[in-house]
Amino acid sequence: MDLIDSLIHVAPADQPTRVRQIAERLFPAYRVDGGSIHLAGCRLESCLFARLRFQLADKSIEVFIDSTGKAVDSETIKLLGMYETIELEKPPEVFEPQITHAIDLGGPIAKKQFMASDSDEHGDPELVDACAVWCSFVRGKLRFTIGDQSVDLSFKGWARTLEPPPFVCPHSGARTFHLAATDDGRIVDADQIEQCDETGRRLLSEDLVSCSVTGKRLVADLVDVCPVSGKNVFRKEMVNCTICRQRVSPATTFRGVCAACRQLKAVKKVDPRMARVLDEHSLLDRWRDWRISETAADYILVAHGFFKRLLVVVDKDSLELKELATGSRFGGEWSPVERSEFDSVLRL
Repeated sequence: MDLIDSLIHVAPADQPTRVRQIAERLFPAYRVDGGSIHLAGCRLESCLFARLRFQLADKSIEVFIDSTGKAVDSETIKLLGMYETIELEKPPEVFEPQITHAIDLGGPIAKKQFMASDSDEHGDPELVDACAVWCSFVRGKLRFTIGDQSVDLSFKGWARTLEPPPFVCPHSGARTFHLAATDDGRIVDADQIEQCDETGRRLLSEDLVSCSVTGKRLVADLVDVCPVSGKNVFRKEMVNCTICRQRVSPATTFRGVCAACRQLKAVKKVDPRMARVLDEHSLLDRWRDWRISETAADYILVAHGFFKRLLVVVDKDSLELKELATGSRFGGEWSPVERSEFDSVLRL
């Protein structure tokens, strides 16, 4: 009888044979908040292995050969369930050269195994049984959908040993089985989502910042950086310094005055900082006894005349005059100057 016609075809008894079984194995591993999961494609492929039994004298050895002509190790044989099989009524089509090639390769492999077993028998082992073992390999995609957005997750592996793959968050790189969507529609690892304490928006943790005053987690556009402390502060919590009028963190103020204005130090006109300012605003050179302090963005300058004081806030980069105020030399409140009056006040 022809080899192909007499060949027995079997498959591992407990391997999945239907797409539905693959879905049942994978879906329970995932949790999708407010969404769903389904297969966006799944294909089961039958992969041929040859199970060959050779005999030498009264001893026999079973050899498994894969489709590339290599011997299959015992661990893989057990993993794929090739010892516990059932016969197939409608097997996949097999070409005779595949089987004959496996048999040709199996003989030398069996001979080596006989020799390694310290058998007293010598010679070429005889093929006494050949069987085609069909193991299923699966490829597909899981699709997670939340609202109008969806993401796909590819999977592949032997059907019998297939495990649900973790979803890799495209933003954090975290591996997870729990997915959720941010309010701006990104499907991510649920553990990476955090709620803004002010707006209630659900966003990635990396999109929120902590207010150094309240501890609230907030959307970045609700937060400013205090020019004095350099810390993030909820914009609603910022206060005006009563001297320089900059918006600062309340944590930097004492009796309404920010730390920068409390830490003014005497400076000479030849100081590089003063030299830049005086070069840009020559009218300031008429004043003497300057004191200076800095924030992240500005110079805060105070000058003393015989009867008056002058407060100037200058942008460190552009050297633009941002604030101007006058006061009595002997203390008291500062009187802010309107921007339109800057030049006239400086000329007095």
